[in-house]
Amino acid sequence: MHGLLATMVRGEARKRLDIGRIAQIKAATRLPLTLHGGSATDDDDFRRAIEAGMTIIHISTELRLAWRRGLEATLAAEPDNLVPYQLFRKSSEAIQDVVTHRLKLFNRL
Repeated sequence: MHGLLATMVRGEARKRLDIGRIAQIKAATRLPLTLHGGSATDDDDFRRAIEAGMTIIHISTELRLAWRRGLEATLAAEPDNLVPYQLFRKSSEAIQDVVTHRLKLFNRL
């Protein structure tokens, strides 16, 4: 694995958005805008992008990383556990945490 995805897995990636460009596109199109690849974007950039007219934000990789980290934590803490629903408990909680944080952030306006 290389590039941006590898830095995201390691927790090192921080993407920046061109807020001025988002505002220009919104003004020119007056259509709903979707941000594909929003994972690893700074919270402040998300807030500013929403204010500039972004209406939909995709964070699939962020959710997948939360799932993976939850599973890794469970496997490290319980290496002999073979019960799938127990192994995935922390993964589900990690995803819920990300979703809760993002929903609060995205709905602040």
